[in-house]
Amino acid sequence: MADVDVVVVGAGAAGVGAGLALQAAGKSFVILEAADRVGGRAFTSRTTSGVAWDQGCHWLHCADVNPLVAWADKTGARYLKQDRDGTAHYFLNDAWLGDAQRQAYSDDIDATFGAVYDAARANRDVPAADVFPQAGPYHGAVRHLFQLLASEDPEHVSASAYGDYADTERNWPLITGYGDLIQRMAAGLPIRLETPVSAILETNMGVTVETPNGTLNARAAIVTASTNVVNSGAIRIVSPEVRPVLNALHHMPCGAYEKVAMDLRNPLPGLEDTLFFSIEPKGEAPINVQVLEWADNVVIAHIGGSVARDAGRDGPDGLRAFVTERMKLAFGADITKSLSDLTPTGWQHNPHVQGAYSAARPGYAQLRRDIIGMHTGRIGFAGEAFSLKWQATAHGAYQSGRDVAERLVQEELS
Repeated sequence: MADVDVVVVGAGAAGVGAGLALQAAGKSFVILEAADRVGGRAFTSRTTSGVAWDQGCHWLHCADVNPLVAWADKTGARYLKQDRDGTAHYFLNDAWLGDAQRQAYSDDIDATFGAVYDAARANRDVPAADVFPQAGPYHGAVRHLFQLLASEDPEHVSASAYGDYADTERNWPLITGYGDLIQRMAAGLPIRLETPVSAILETNMGVTVETPNGTLNARAAIVTASTNVVNSGAIRIVSPEVRPVLNALHHMPCGAYEKVAMDLRNPLPGLEDTLFFSIEPKGEAPINVQVLEWADNVVIAHIGGSVARDAGRDGPDGLRAFVTERMKLAFGADITKSLSDLTPTGWQHNPHVQGAYSAARPGYAQLRRDIIGMHTGRIGFAGEAFSLKWQATAHGAYQSGRDVAERLVQEELS
């Protein structure tokens, strides 16, 4: 006899979405989470000055169609309908760009991402770097922006797969935090923290789920762990029907994306109208920095792809040093006197995540599409990697969790 109808593995946005759908369908379930908190890659913490900031996802992307906006309204989470046009600055080599140069930088961004989407429409499953326009003076910062949005270098990302993302260009920051929102949504769901799953075995009657705290029997299971966790073999999944998915996930690994939150004793000089700025030393990797409009004493550095991997290889101290050197370049050595605290993330060293979000390798865009919605019997898969048009987002993960749960209810639990 089954202990529950469904075991959900992971209490991130996908796992919570699956749980809410199962709850609405009247099915019994339990969500098993390896970490000591809910949220997965949605994690809201506080700086030393008490300001909430998201170590992982932060933006309500595609906000005009994002299903989590309604949840934010329902649960009392706060967000800002923020217009970012004209609010970005750029320190290149040894000087801040003027207005005309900033416009040229903006034009380069549009041209680069336009070229990637043009390649996607032509179904060119090639490295995104191959379709980038010829490198210009702002290539470094534009390239790093892509590394942030894909959490990977453009040489290792399929242009065709990247172009599956249906961007409405409405992106609103969650002031109270994305991790906070997922926790609000999860209130009342049956979640067991610090319960890592080591194996899922399909049987004639359903599935057996093994954990250090005991074994559960269920009619079905939903796996929402990151692609890197699945690829690592941390969860042994035994079922002939899931083998195509497991094989495909090796071509959809999680990249790298780290942040460093900085408390400031004094506002940054000359950037009163700024929401973002980039700092690019000559011949070296840049950083992107977000200025919190609702907290003038906090800025957050963003680092993606190989830049994040290299800077974070030695852990928190490496990230602090990397960001500090670039802040000194743009604002002078005395800026260190204004930095009261630097708090880095550590996603690539987090055993429960092992990276940022996923990106399909060149040549595997169609394989990614094929496994989304693939019939895999009593074991379903959900997460941002399994969202066709909203990959690499929390709302994509949430919706994929709902979709898989509803499919299992119809196909396996009726």
